[in-house]
Amino acid sequence: MPHAVVDYSDSLTGAFDRRAFALELHALEVEILDTAVGNCKTRFHRLEESVVGEGTDARAVVVHVELAIARGRTAQTKSRLTRAVLELVERHTAKATGLEVHASVDVRDLGEAYTKSMTTP
Repeated sequence: MPHAVVDYSDSLTGAFDRRAFALELHALEVEILDTAVGNCKTRFHRLEESVVGEGTDARAVVVHVELAIARGRTAQTKSRLTRAVLELVERHTAKATGLEVHASVDVRDLGEAYTKSMTTP
C-alpha cells in the first residue's frame, strides 16, 4: 500500500518520464498518506490504442492513474491526493507538445481481503 497503476497512451512514450513520475508520486503518497516510501508501488501500462470522444482527434491521448490505498482514509485526504496526483500528471506530460492530454485520477480503498508479502530468497 499504496499501489498505483498508470495507463498512458503510446503517443506519450517519449514525452512522459515514467520513473521520475513514479518517484514524485511516491513522495506525494508519503506526505499525504503518512506511509513509508518502501510501501509505495507503481506499475505502468502503455496503451497501444485509446479513443477519446468520437475518435476524430488524433491528438487526443489519455493518462489514467488508479491508486489503491489502505482503508480508513478520509474523503478529504483522498481528495487532496487526487488533486495532487492530477497536478503531477499535468506537469509530467507538459512536454507532450501537439497532443491533447486527457488526464484522470481515481483513488479507491484496498479490499478487506488485501494481503501482501515480501520475500528475500
